[in-house]
Amino acid sequence: MITLKRFLLPAFAVIVGLAMIFPIYILLIGSLRSETHVFDLQLLPVEFAFDNFVQAIASTHLLRSILNSVFVSTTVTVVAMLFHAMSGYALARFQFPGKNLIFSWMLSTLMIPFAVIMLPLYLISKNFGMINTYSGLIIPAIFNAYGIFLFRQFYREFPKELEEAAYMEGLSLAGTFFRVALPLSMPIIAPLTIGFFLANWNSYIWPLINTQSEEMWVIQLQLANLIGGGYVTPWNVVLAAAVIAALPTFLLFFFMQKYLVEGIKMTGIK
Repeated sequence: MITLKRFLLPAFAVIVGLAMIFPIYILLIGSLRSETHVFDLQLLPVEFAFDNFVQAIASTHLLRSILNSVFVSTTVTVVAMLFHAMSGYALARFQFPGKNLIFSWMLSTLMIPFAVIMLPLYLISKNFGMINTYSGLIIPAIFNAYGIFLFRQFYREFPKELEEAAYMEGLSLAGTFFRVALPLSMPIIAPLTIGFFLANWNSYIWPLINTQSEEMWVIQLQLANLIGGGYVTPWNVVLAAAVIAALPTFLLFFFMQKYLVEGIKMTGIK
């Protein structure tokens, strides 16, 4: 048993980690190859075609698409964190008629596939003039019952003594939430921020339906059109564009990893 814990489990973890990193490594070395050698099987880079990155930026609206994705994903994440935290706090702390019914109704929306509401959502967006606009990309993506559920569960375990101390200091309900509860919610905000940002960054179906001009394309639409545009696909340029498109997500993990680890540790303490 001791041998299993000391050697086999760490070795298995290393193998799994290498298996997860391997596709990223192939992406990187593929983006540095010429078009004729992009599908070669060498695991070590034999050339460094940095022109692939220049061509990916110069021949497409890649940077504009990245800026669109950054703006949409950041806005959705920030607004969703605020609204979901407020909803979860109200469902966890306040007593009002129909609270459990409202919460059950919210959770039931998780069982509805997006394909079912896709057409009604498009018709609603069209009637409100939100087609091919940032509001059409942002507003439908804000509300998610999963975030509300996690915030509710977090605030149900939140120490009431902190809120009572805030009330004794003269803070209102809103002041207690924004100055006490919300700043101490980082253990749940950090993983949800990463999850919401990545979900919107990787969104494809709804931006494909909503946007009608290349100026409004998000990064996933731009990458898809790089693959489907023309009879011959320049895979070296596509891989270079994918590397550029992945940089914001790596930066997000780099800056949020501290809060993510702290969140995991704190949520494990009872």
